[in-house]
Amino acid sequence: MVIWKEALYVAGVPQKKQKRIMKSIEKKRPVKDVYLITAPSNEANCLEYVNANQILQPYYRKRDVVVYGLAGSETAAQELAATMVCGAYAATGTFSVIPYLEARNRGEAGGSS
Repeated sequence: MVIWKEALYVAGVPQKKQKRIMKSIEKKRPVKDVYLITAPSNEANCLEYVNANQILQPYYRKRDVVVYGLAGSETAAQELAATMVCGAYAATGTFSVIPYLEARNRGEAGGSS
């Protein structure tokens, strides 16, 4: 299941298309040129970015995919992930990105999307 965080970071996706793309992903329909910034599957990493169509694979059907960012290209996804990591470091002084993003979603941390 795809879990969209309320304080979603978005880059390279027109606001008009954002909801439609999100619904398509939830319904497990292929989308073109969309990348998701997710919580990492390996705890040694800060974040992961994956092509949205990758979560259509059987591996992801049995797992919750927590999405913190939505990007319209691979380059936009890389830049967005870097922005998220830098924001977490600036706010906390550590690279503990997921706890920072969770606090941000609860309204405990400042930030912009």
